[in-house]
Amino acid sequence: MAASLNPVFKWAPFLLTGLVVVLWVAQLFLPDQGVGFVTGIVVFLLIWWMVFFTTLPLGVRSQQEEGDVVPGSEPGAPRDPRLKWKMALTTTISSALWLVYFVAFEFGFVSLELFPGAPPAA
Repeated sequence: MAASLNPVFKWAPFLLTGLVVVLWVAQLFLPDQGVGFVTGIVVFLLIWWMVFFTTLPLGVRSQQEEGDVVPGSEPGAPRDPRLKWKMALTTTISSALWLVYFVAFEFGFVSLELFPGAPPAA
């Protein structure tokens, strides 16, 4: 099934993540207009962990549902949690969400002044 994927869809997660990395590195050399280097990393990590916790239950089948319970283990334990796949999916989704955040704050579509209690603009 994976061989029948369009090449664009096959490489899209890598291209999306690569774009995020390029934008982060560019923030080291550009004046801060809204999203700094450290701020970008912190926001990405926050998004990544929230998305990761939402993807954890995807496709999980317990040992009991599969009919192959390992003696001495919990029957409700996952048979194959597919963590690598979920981490890749999380990174792709997080990259897309971070790009939306980056565009919104870097180009001034959203500013911190809109939020109550935000520091005044310099």
